[in-house]
Amino acid sequence: MPQHLARNQTLDPDILECFVEVMDPEIGLSIVDLGLIYRAERGDDGIAVALTLTTKACPLGEMIVEDARERLSRRFQDAPKVIVSLVWSPPWNPDRITDRGLELLGHRPRETA
Repeated sequence: MPQHLARNQTLDPDILECFVEVMDPEIGLSIVDLGLIYRAERGDDGIAVALTLTTKACPLGEMIVEDARERLSRRFQDAPKVIVSLVWSPPWNPDRITDRGLELLGHRPRETA
């Protein structure tokens, strides 16, 4: 997982895998590559995901959240509950885009120290 995604976050790779085809239709990248997933956890009581959008004015926000919720429910049918929350803190910024996302947008990946 890219270093900038791992900062103080719990991101279950199996949950992230569910989201690789959940697209932000305006930008044409997945919510994973855009860095919109802030938390993705599995526990005995179910699955909890916190995601954001690139802007509060996104007209397709509910569609994106519902797509994420449906994919989780199909993949983890035995989960007692699936909660997908839309959050606004911290605000999203382009620094959250993964290196793969940058490449898909035609940009060079970040320099690593």
